[in-house]
Order: sequence, then structure tokens, then C-alpha cells
Amino acid sequence: MNLIDFDHNFYGRRGVLDILKKRVMGLKEGYRQNVALLGNRYIGKTALLQRLMIQMEEDDVFFLYLNLENRDFDFFASQFTKSLLYNYLKKENLPLQEDLKLICAEARNRLPRTVFLVTAIDDLTSQGKHLEAYHMILSLPEIFTQETGRSVVLILDEFNYLEDFNIPEVFAELGKRIMTQKNCLYIVASSAPQQSQTILSEKLSLLFGNFETISLEAFNFNEAQGLIDHNLDGVKIGLHLKNFLADFTGGHPLYINLLCQELICLSGVHGQDEIYAPIVTQTIENVIFNPWGVISRHFELQINALVNGKCASATMAVLGALAEGKHKVSDLSEILKFKASQITSRLGALQEANIIERNGNYYHIKDKLFGYWIKYVYQRRMRVIDLELGRSRKQFKEEITRALNDFGLVARKDLSTRIADLMHKFDNESFVLCGRRYKLTTFSDIKPLKLRVNAGNYVDAIQAQGLEGTWLIVLKKDLIHDTDLSGILEEIKKLEPKPSRSVIVSLSGLEENAKVRALQEKLWIWDEDQLNRLMHLFDEPIIVR
Repeated sequence: MNLIDFDHNFYGRRGVLDILKKRVMGLKEGYRQNVALLGNRYIGKTALLQRLMIQMEEDDVFFLYLNLENRDFDFFASQFTKSLLYNYLKKENLPLQEDLKLICAEARNRLPRTVFLVTAIDDLTSQGKHLEAYHMILSLPEIFTQETGRSVVLILDEFNYLEDFNIPEVFAELGKRIMTQKNCLYIVASSAPQQSQTILSEKLSLLFGNFETISLEAFNFNEAQGLIDHNLDGVKIGLHLKNFLADFTGGHPLYINLLCQELICLSGVHGQDEIYAPIVTQTIENVIFNPWGVISRHFELQINALVNGKCASATMAVLGALAEGKHKVSDLSEILKFKASQITSRLGALQEANIIERNGNYYHIKDKLFGYWIKYVYQRRMRVIDLELGRSRKQFKEEITRALNDFGLVARKDLSTRIADLMHKFDNESFVLCGRRYKLTTFSDIKPLKLRVNAGNYVDAIQAQGLEGTWLIVLKKDLIHDTDLSGILEEIKKLEPKPSRSVIVSLSGLEENAKVRALQEKLWIWDEDQLNRLMHLFDEPIIVR
């Protein structure tokens, strides 16, 4: 089997890709909706944009892709002008050139105004007149579309780095051009969601042409399983191990790809056509524990970026405590012996760096595997003196084996037990799940029961006494039909005392009519994704169907 080809082995994101295609086709039909694609680093934004360009290459539209990360203005100007004219020559089947002067010579007869502007930009840039050059660059798409009669899709990857050009009002000027260039669709992407949201809301909040924001997240559990199957095509792996890897990686596509690559290598080395637990533990050791493992090096670079600034030791102390499962300011302050103001300051810095996220009063490391590495690799490396050669490595392998076994034990529990265990952790906090806020009370009495939904059929449920009344949680792995909901509502009416809050937990979701009725009855609905977000908030393994 060949190793995974990361450049061409695109997987998933079909829904987002369809939205982007729709926006491009809308531009050709006279409707323009600019798009902002935001997500953590290495989550797949660039791969998605490249796939868009490849799949729509034959359409009568020009794609101009610019990556601005750590680029200076001179490179930006050269990249913009060269790429625009080069893509035109390629579309028109004209001789391709690399040098800007040769490219201009080839295109001048067909695009005289565009080439004139490109030449002026090159002259201004070489003279260090960046402000004037920037204004001209932003005029290029409009002149180009006028001369060619074709639309342009301008993709600015890591667009927030425009701020580093030290050009006054750099985004305000971009916003002016966006409003007037009706034949140019802007797609911007960024790995700094918080900073970019501020730019979009404060500096690129336009009268016309506002941005549709799409957040790119890690894969959910089913998508992560699918990516593992996709990468390990032809190599057998048990369902338990596949489930463990999907949970262990937090659904991050980069980590899944890298772990699968190592799994393929080790299965080949050992001549096995099926992956067993020892190969999984060895794979994790190789790429995560080994200081030169690819994921370990990736995490080291993240740590190095965090410890370069002021208050580095306090920042790492807070990050370490978060990895140990301390999520509230009060808990962090108590264990670290820092003032609450110090904790809050460090948490703010980590949020700004896109390392942690806040939900209610809880703070979490966004990247689940990064948190695991901090807890079991980095902190031990910093604190433990390894008096015996290889002892730390042995302990890490034992920890992975224990994690595998524990995951199996938890996965074998029924849904009712998992939910009851989760509810014991609720402590009267509010959380946002999929855009909706939920107040999760503290429960004093949690007990299972059965509800009869129709003749001879029962569903599992949990009755719990909260601070403000009784809760009823109805549990079902399969799809809930309208008839199921009717039976559930009838049973709820019979209960004494009447529940103050009823929740339907359905791993497969509800039929549309049933969902509408449930919402009308003011029932809360938690699907698989929402439930697993709760599991993550309380450091529990995900629910496995």
C-alpha cells in the first residue's frame, strides 16, 4: 500500500465545498456573497480552497489564490500581479512565462490596461511606495474583469496578515473596493478566528458585500471514523481501535492522517494485514512521545511560541492545570496559588492565541490531543527526572494501554449509564451547545425508568431531581419518529410530579415533524454532536453508538 498522499487525498467537507461552489456560481449569475472561512491551524482550510479551485477549473471564472502568512508587501505585490496574468495566459493557452516582464509582454496586446497597471505597481513597489502600490493592486480585479469580461474569485488565505504591511487603513481601503467590485468574489480565510471576527465586524463591516462566515471545525465522530477508513483502505482495523483513534485525536484531520500513515508503515514492517492494539500503542509512542515524532514536534513549536513572551511560566502553569482537568478560574487559582486576576489575564492571552476556548465559566484546551500531550508528555518531561533509561517511555506506553482499555470499558456501558454518569457532574452552570444556551442544574437524585411510547414498546429514560424541579431525560439511539414523540408526550403528562424540564437525547436525531413538535412543546433536543460536546466539556470519552 502506498503512503497517504496528503496533497491529493481530500476527504469530507462536502457541505462547505458545496456552499463555496454555490457562491462562485452565484457570482457568474450576478449574485455576490463574499465568504470568510475561519478555523484552527491545520484543520483543512487551504486543502478545501485548493479543492474548490481544482473542481471549478473548467468554469469561466478566474481564481486568484494568495497566501499572506508571514509575507512582506513586496512578495504580496509580486504574487498578486504575476498570478493574475499567469492564470490568464494559462486559460487562454498562451505561452507561459515566469518573469514578470515576459508575462506582461505576452499579455500586453490583449490586456493593455491591466498590464499598464501591473507595470505601475511594480515600479511603485520597487521605489518603496507601498501605499500607492496597494491602492493600485486593489484596483486590478476591476480593470481585469472589464477587459476580459470574466469574473474573478480572489482568495486571501490568512488575510489577517494584511495588518503586518504597515499600510494605513489597510482593511478600510479593501472594504471600499469590495463594495464597488461587483464582478469579484472575495473568499478570505484565517487561522486566527477571534482576531478575524474582530476585523470582519469592525473593519470589514460593509454596506454591501458583507461576509458570510463559515467556521471549519474538527470532524465529528462519524466523520473521523470515515477518514480513518479512507486512509486505511485495504488494512483491517477493529471497530474498538478505530473508535479510540477517532476520540483520541479529537477528530482533527491532520492527526488522523499522520497516525494512519504511521499505522500503515508499522503494519508493513511487521507484515500484518490487520492492525492490533500493540501497533496502535507503538504508533502513538512514535509520533507523540518521541521528541522527533511529527506530532510531538508540532506541539513543541506551539509551546515554544507560547513561552517566548512575558509571564511564560504562569502561562504554562495555567495550560498545565487545564490539561489536568481544572476548568474554572476558582479551581485554577486554588491549585496554582495565583490571584484570580492573574489567572484571568493568562486565560485571556491563551484565548487570544487560539489555544483555549471558553464555554460559560469553563475553559478548555481547544485541541484535545494537544491537551493530552501537555499532560502526559510535556509536563512529565519538565518535572520528572528520568533516573532509569527508557522509564518515561515505558510509563507513557503503559498510559496509552490503560487509556485504550478504559475507553473500551466506558464504550461498553449503555447509553442510560453514560448519561447518568454525566449528569452527576453538572454543577448549575450554563453552557452553549450548537448556538443555544443551556442551564445545567445540580442533581441530587438520578434514577433510570422506562417509558411506554406505544403498544409493547418502551424507551429508556432518566428522572432526576434538580434545584428547581424534576428533569426527565428520554434516551434513544435510533431515529425518533412522530409516533414515538406522541407516545413520549403522553407519558410525560402522566408523570407525577410533572417534569419542570424534559430533554430528548437522540443519537440519530428526530424526523422533521417530530422535531418541530418537540420544539413547540419546549422540549430540549440533544443530538449526537451536542451530547459529545457535553462529554468533552466534562472530560468524558465520546458516546459510541
